[in-house]
Amino acid sequence: MSNLVQRLEITAHPQLEKSLGYRGDSRWVAWRWEPEIDQLISSDGKTVGTGNNMAWLVFLQHDLVDPAVQKYNLGEGDRYWLLLDTATRNLYVGEGKTVQSLLEQPESLALLACLDGGNADRQTAETWQQTLSQLTATPVVSHLKNALPFGIAAALIGALGVGTGLWVVPAVQQKLAEKTAFISPISPAANCGLDGSDDFSAYIGSSSGNKELHLIGVYEANADHGNRNYLSKSALAKPSKRIEIKVERRNKPIILALSAYEPVQWNITAEPGAVIEKIIVNGYHKQTVSGVSGIPIEEHSYEETGNYIGDFIYKWGATAESSNTSSLVTKLEQINRTSLTSFQGCYRGTSFTIK
Repeated sequence: MSNLVQRLEITAHPQLEKSLGYRGDSRWVAWRWEPEIDQLISSDGKTVGTGNNMAWLVFLQHDLVDPAVQKYNLGEGDRYWLLLDTATRNLYVGEGKTVQSLLEQPESLALLACLDGGNADRQTAETWQQTLSQLTATPVVSHLKNALPFGIAAALIGALGVGTGLWVVPAVQQKLAEKTAFISPISPAANCGLDGSDDFSAYIGSSSGNKELHLIGVYEANADHGNRNYLSKSALAKPSKRIEIKVERRNKPIILALSAYEPVQWNITAEPGAVIEKIIVNGYHKQTVSGVSGIPIEEHSYEETGNYIGDFIYKWGATAESSNTSSLVTKLEQINRTSLTSFQGCYRGTSFTIK
């Protein structure tokens, strides 16, 4: 067991992830409840999607599950996430930032699986089928059986065993229809290879407010900075290097934050329907923005304005997650009064897409 995540004393049925609405093929997947939109969210480190609310409720209140997870408040808050190893069927609980960080570092999760003994503690499907048969006797399912037509109730009761898809009572279905499904803004088209550094890093947060905050961070756009003297005014004449930013996202108005240590020319392309509320650039050397007009641009570069907002992060990790008020992420969230929706970055980048 790790101090970062706690292994539960229960293991997962082979169809659990499908029952909760996850259709990906990653070995590790986590779920959290997003209270601001009353929605179950899944994440596997590469994609984020919505899950099956009613199945989540049935799962958490099952006689075997409830005692193991009750103290984590998984049905109401988003501090703790449930993590599943689909190979061993082991279940874990950890704080959200820790689980998200682990999902982005498969080698750490592989070590965790080895330390926990692989398949040694896996329950058989037959055992789970027997325990699931007890589900009809639990108060929550008895209530659901009284409230729902028999066919729907039967599907709910069997959900954790056979994974039937999305089955919700009309009131829940209508409520979910009124919510905007959160689609991952991270695109695999980010170019950190070739002339880039091939070390792409990303983080996906939530999109619960009336606007979104997206941050793209690099150290540089090109390794060739020429002969320069950092201590002289001639540094101001260093040629900027270009990075292409494509904004396709149409969910909500976007605040676009761009950060680099070296001089960068950020060339922005906004697809029809995408609304960029403002652009914030953070840098040590001068940063420039091209490709768009009529959008407020706030420049914070030490070389040009004498100040910068925060750290020049290009990899999501300890620095980005720090609670230190001088960190770039914390400052951006404070200035814009909204949580970070996504981060993309690498040491040397050439193109990124917010989709």
